[in-house]
Amino acid sequence: MNCPVCKTTELTQINLEAKLPANGCGQCGGKWLSSFRYYEWLQYHGSTLPEKPYEGPPLAVAEREDAKLCPECRRILVRYAVGHGTNLTLDHCGSCNGVWLDTNEWEALKGRNLHDEIHLIFTRDWQTQVRKEERKKHLDAIYAQHFGKDYEEIKRVRQWLDQHPERGRIVAFLTDSDPFSA
Repeated sequence: MNCPVCKTTELTQINLEAKLPANGCGQCGGKWLSSFRYYEWLQYHGSTLPEKPYEGPPLAVAEREDAKLCPECRRILVRYAVGHGTNLTLDHCGSCNGVWLDTNEWEALKGRNLHDEIHLIFTRDWQTQVRKEERKKHLDAIYAQHFGKDYEEIKRVRQWLDQHPERGRIVAFLTDSDPFSA
């Protein structure tokens, strides 16, 4: 199998983890993970670890823009966003279900305990959540720009209001142009 990034470099057998063989490129540092090997490892690995924030040094992830071909079946790999506070994308083969991991992507996933959920990243539910996160981040930036320095206070008041048992009456009071007229 040849590297989908370097094109001519032959992939060699490596181990991502104990009992998780993969194929790696000595030139670009990418890794090919077959779905069969990954699912075998998941059975060995046990229960899914809870997600956590990454606490190590920042990892330089080599994100490639050009299309890649699956090293196993030569189909085009489709890029999926990982989300969950990362800016990673993984390349997935819809035919053989293998995954291409660019340099340091495995380490970044492992640092967040997402390495045992790779198979879920390509599902509709996961991708719906990723799009929801992206929309929230986009709207947050718009509100921050619009409200400026008041935005943090507005968010604090909103959180207080959302938890208040008299929320409806308070909103009515605040939105009434003259709450003291009869």
